[in-house]
Amino acid sequence: MKEVRLRELALGTPASDRVALLSIWFKGHNNPRYAELLPRLARLDACLLRLPDRRIPRGLGFRAFTATKPALLRAVFTAAARRYTNLLALDFDQLAHWPNATVMEADDPFFTPREVALLNRAAVRAYVVTAESAARRYETLGVEKPWVVIPQGVDVAAATPALRAEAAAAKQPGEVVLGWTAAHLLTDGDRGADNPLYNVDHLLDLWEDIHARVPDARLWLVGGPSERLRARLAGRDDVVLHGRLPRERALAVASAFDVAPYARVADQGVRAAKVSELMGLGVPVVSYDYDVTANVRDAGAGILVGDAREFVDAAARLLASPDERARYSSAAAAAGRKLDWDVLAARFDRDVLSTYLPPTVAPHGRGPARP
Repeated sequence: MKEVRLRELALGTPASDRVALLSIWFKGHNNPRYAELLPRLARLDACLLRLPDRRIPRGLGFRAFTATKPALLRAVFTAAARRYTNLLALDFDQLAHWPNATVMEADDPFFTPREVALLNRAAVRAYVVTAESAARRYETLGVEKPWVVIPQGVDVAAATPALRAEAAAAKQPGEVVLGWTAAHLLTDGDRGADNPLYNVDHLLDLWEDIHARVPDARLWLVGGPSERLRARLAGRDDVVLHGRLPRERALAVASAFDVAPYARVADQGVRAAKVSELMGLGVPVVSYDYDVTANVRDAGAGILVGDAREFVDAAARLLASPDERARYSSAAAAAGRKLDWDVLAARFDRDVLSTYLPPTVAPHGRGPARP
């Protein structure tokens, strides 16, 4: 990926093989998929509209971008489309403003009528999903375009041996760890607690029964806890709040988990990035039997269950059984090697960019050639 300024994207003279990309960018808060995948795609000319690091300025910047986005897209894309044949879109709104060949990176779909209409535009060559089930759902809604599955991945090398050793040393002698990571850790009453990505109430309910069965276990939570959650867990020595960590340290701490619970109460239809990361780190997963965690079952990387009682039974059994954990851990690590971002980026380049956004030569002075 080559990073370019907005003026260069709109008014520059790119080589014929370049693919345009325009996105807002949150340092330290960005979509992990984009942060890992995009820099590995050599053909991208990426204009990243960087927002401030601090929370309040970042929020103000995001609102300003949202308010001006339609006008910005019209102006920039009208100019850029005279110079670029191809666009990789990360935002469905961009499909309404780009006239040339486009691939949509639909990693977080909502399956709305508007998304369906935009995917069916003539300029859209294909779309990318993280699981086949998402594409099949789009097909039932009337989307007729080709699709490619590029699953969520993991940068295993980021968790260096030194960082892993440091994380493992935080364990008490003889303890086993049930662990989970999320950007935010929220409880009922918190703003945003209705988002199942961040609400840990059900996990904590399960933990009470798991810990009763395995008293030597502790629950490690990595992510930014709310003040309400801190107060709820104050004084407890069976739950450790590691806080929000840099990416490489969060992965290293996760590598020290003995078992990881995917305790969301509903199947959201989007393949979970955290599950791919855990598999890549060789951590067995216990999850409800959802389509989005079918890769755990397919790889033999953990146990899928039907209800809360089975969840507690499976997690407690794995925490208490080193031999059984080791079998699942080995299978998880083997499957995780195929989810390394270097491997997935090579697939993306071959199966998506080279197939649906191939280089084209434009007649001199006439803008990009139409495929």
